[in-house]
Amino acid sequence: MMEGVIGRWQHFTGRHVAFHMVLGAALALLPMLLASDTRMQTANLACIYGIAALGLNVVFGLGGLLSIAQAAIMAVGGYVFVFLMGTRLGVVPAIVLACLGGAAVSSLTGLASARVRSHYFILLTLALAEAVILLIQNNPALTGGSNGLAMPGNARLFGWDFTTTDGLYFLVMPLLLASWYLADCFKRSRPGLALRALNADEYLALMCGIATGRARFAATAIGGAFAGLAGALLVIDDAYIGPQSFDIDTAALLLLMIVLGGPGSNAGTVIAATILTVLLQGTLTMTTIGQLIYGIAIIVLIIVAPEGLAGLARSLAFRWSRPAAHAASAQPNPGEPPAPRPAAEPSRS
Repeated sequence: MMEGVIGRWQHFTGRHVAFHMVLGAALALLPMLLASDTRMQTANLACIYGIAALGLNVVFGLGGLLSIAQAAIMAVGGYVFVFLMGTRLGVVPAIVLACLGGAAVSSLTGLASARVRSHYFILLTLALAEAVILLIQNNPALTGGSNGLAMPGNARLFGWDFTTTDGLYFLVMPLLLASWYLADCFKRSRPGLALRALNADEYLALMCGIATGRARFAATAIGGAFAGLAGALLVIDDAYIGPQSFDIDTAALLLLMIVLGGPGSNAGTVIAATILTVLLQGTLTMTTIGQLIYGIAIIVLIIVAPEGLAGLARSLAFRWSRPAAHAASAQPNPGEPPAPRPAAEPSRS
């Protein structure tokens, strides 16, 4: 039995690793196709928001915990990264500790989820988000206050400069693919299956002996680690950090990526993050009607795909497979004798 389990895990790992490697090789050609700093900036921002949205998808899409604090947790990771870069610690240790800082703050909501539910949990995460932003604004000596801080030093690794748009892309794109792969692994792991069971029917999951608090704590910690990573990458992208980059609008944008992509779907989340980032950056130059076009585009996308992009893909796949299945069932099997024809009923005079 153990050999079968290991074999299935190796099959899952090899197949998904190959998929992400092929996708990464294809995305590595993107700078040659875009050939523009503005477009590469949009691609970098889409990857960063995709990582943060994947973390929120673990919390909300799998666990059913609607969190408004994901942008504030990004701020925690970003400021941890800035403080550590000021000590000349190095890019990789600073990014790792930024992930740990985001996981530590986000896990507080996981501890609280054992006692609060529904809209009370939403209010709790909203309070956490406001508390983080207020701490940043009211401590100018440490965080720069509302003016923010510039990133000290240069983000370099083995001579590779990540402050350029092309250099940063070859950092954020592999990290997005790695986060996507890890989110898929967690979705199919035992805590991930427990989260999906809790989201479907909490009382039935409790009757089956699923540890509610442990599963939700793991979800919030992993989601916070993704948010901390995204916050650190956003600092490298902007070479600056300030509280205005992590306000309630950013939290709403991340939540909209989950809704549009389909809650629980990692692929839909990444695609939705890309679409919304491109729409948002494209409408910034339209000072008069840009926000109107952005809002109308979102409304149209939600009308076309009310269950998200993942639900739209499932619906199209079902419609595509239904005629083929109907044709296969209607065609007689040559190995079977023909069905006997029903006898005619005697006429009644």
